[in-house]
Amino acid sequence: MASELRVDKIIPTTGAPTGGGGGIVQVKSTTFTDNASYAISGMTWTEVTGLTTNITPRFSTSKILCMVTIGAIESNGHNQRFGMALRRGSTNIGVNNASGGSHTRANWAACGRNTGNIINNWACFNHLDSPASTSQQTYRIMITTEGSYTLYINRSESDASSSSVFRCASSLTLMEISA
Repeated sequence: MASELRVDKIIPTTGAPTGGGGGIVQVKSTTFTDNASYAISGMTWTEVTGLTTNITPRFSTSKILCMVTIGAIESNGHNQRFGMALRRGSTNIGVNNASGGSHTRANWAACGRNTGNIINNWACFNHLDSPASTSQQTYRIMITTEGSYTLYINRSESDASSSSVFRCASSLTLMEISA
């Protein structure tokens, strides 16, 4: 009996050629499972240590799809605003165009209503970046608060040792998409 192999199309491991419909060339991901707290003073952008991913695009025409999932809460009772930004190199990317004043430009923002035992802000956001380079690109998650407060990542503020308190994991995934 003879064998047959039938496919609609075959995409090379280096991705679809330019104009070929956008194949996934490579995927890089970091999962941050530590419990962290960051004392932030007055809208200063602070890096979430451990939530950084590097990717070296194979083509200068490629896009990088950045997918972020992170759990956070600000310190108890303050009900202050906080935000997150995706940073490539030293620049926050895909953020709001705050041309109307001195607003803080972010990818995601919330107002904390901390009860002490709940991670009640779960940020999920995506950005399609065009680095136009074949050099290594470093993407990281930055956080800030409205005033001088503590922001907790992957844990609640009280972080009590009780079965009713949850901890979570955060991730940053990068996918190179050929143009």
